[in-house]
Amino acid sequence: MGHISADVGGQDVGQDVRQDIGHTADGEVPGDTGRRRPRLTSGLTVRAKAVLAAAGTVAFAIGLCMLALVLALQHNLRASADLDARNAAVAIKGQLAQTRPAPQRALIVAPGAVTIKDVSGRTVTPTMPTETGSQQTEATPQDAAGSTMLPAKPLEPVQAGQRYSVKVSPSTTAVDNATGLLLRQAAPAAAGLVLFVAGLTWLLVGRALRPVAAMRQEFTEITERDLHRRVPVPRARDEIHRLARTMNATLDRLHRAMTRQRQFVADASHELRSPIAAVRAQLELVLARPSRTDWPAAVHKALRDTDRLQAVASDLLLLARLDAQEAPRTAAVDLGALAEEEVRRHPGALTLAGEQERAAVVTGSRVQLSRLLTNLADNARRHTRTTVSITVAVRGGRVELAVDDDGSGIPEADRERVFERFTRLDDARARQDGGTGLGLAIANDIAHAHGGTLTVLTSPRGGARLLLCLPRTDVAQP
Repeated sequence: MGHISADVGGQDVGQDVRQDIGHTADGEVPGDTGRRRPRLTSGLTVRAKAVLAAAGTVAFAIGLCMLALVLALQHNLRASADLDARNAAVAIKGQLAQTRPAPQRALIVAPGAVTIKDVSGRTVTPTMPTETGSQQTEATPQDAAGSTMLPAKPLEPVQAGQRYSVKVSPSTTAVDNATGLLLRQAAPAAAGLVLFVAGLTWLLVGRALRPVAAMRQEFTEITERDLHRRVPVPRARDEIHRLARTMNATLDRLHRAMTRQRQFVADASHELRSPIAAVRAQLELVLARPSRTDWPAAVHKALRDTDRLQAVASDLLLLARLDAQEAPRTAAVDLGALAEEEVRRHPGALTLAGEQERAAVVTGSRVQLSRLLTNLADNARRHTRTTVSITVAVRGGRVELAVDDDGSGIPEADRERVFERFTRLDDARARQDGGTGLGLAIANDIAHAHGGTLTVLTSPRGGARLLLCLPRTDVAQP
């Protein structure tokens, strides 16, 4: 520890303090309660993790506060002890320098040990003038009250004007006692506060996670047979509320997809059953009357039904690929050139209206876009009275392909339903013409897969207009 020095007979009082800051008297390091424990995340529930996080945070904060409080208290008490030692050194200096008679026994109040040296550095005891002559007194040990007794003994007298160095060590008793008392009193309160926060967090998190347990229980009971069930949505509009709404929205999509799949399987079974039943009936009839059967006509009928089976199977396979979102090979495709090829395959039934755009280029699968155009043209040819016209135009950053007929058109109430699978507005006519009810559904899926849209409008020719819009691709002009 440090000490305070005062020069007797001189003008200045010096101070020499050596301190060991940061350690208490009993060797403890303040703030031990704020040490972080290793995080144990594996196997712990969210509730336990929240409790550990809250308790650890509070303990760390309390440890920092206690450390700051101990350091501030030690600093203030040491400063006060240094000041007391300085004042005591000055007082002793004054008593040694006096020339008037002094009592036989002097009482000097000092906070710590007193050391007196002369100018040569030799430790001496002060001499106190008395009535019978000059006497020198020897310093005795410090008493319990912090006072130093100087008993009188006959020694050599103190010379007037002689310089003496008086050193008084600051007392560390107050610092040690205050630090120990603070730690002993604050530690139980800090532990109690941490336990209180842990218990409160356990209760609050458990109450907050109660809806999650109900959602989990309900969700585990949902199977593919009862996708209509939904998880309970809590009233509080918090993260759990949004999670429940997201889960219900996902269940809605799954329910719609499952319903659509079941309906698709039922419709596909119905579509395949009809031509299979027709072929079976024809074969049974032929076998029943082999001698009276027109074999060429029977074979032609069977071939027509087989073609219908093949068309349905091909459409179902293409729809399955579109539903799986298989990425086809893409390249720059000129819709104007595709329209010209389609017209050349059906001369007289299809015509190109107006002057075709030369830069109507899109990015996509040429095979799928060709199938889209073929489905639109076939659908229009089945319902038109005369011919079908195809128009290709560029509108800003989009390419538009319109297929127009002069038939009866499509009512506005059915313009969304025509894109559903196995939908026929004129069922008898569609079956007679060989339609599967999948053409427009396939065309709509291909349009969406290429980032475009397919809509039904009223044609200027009086019938229906199927308008395809696709993003245009910039190509370098030669």
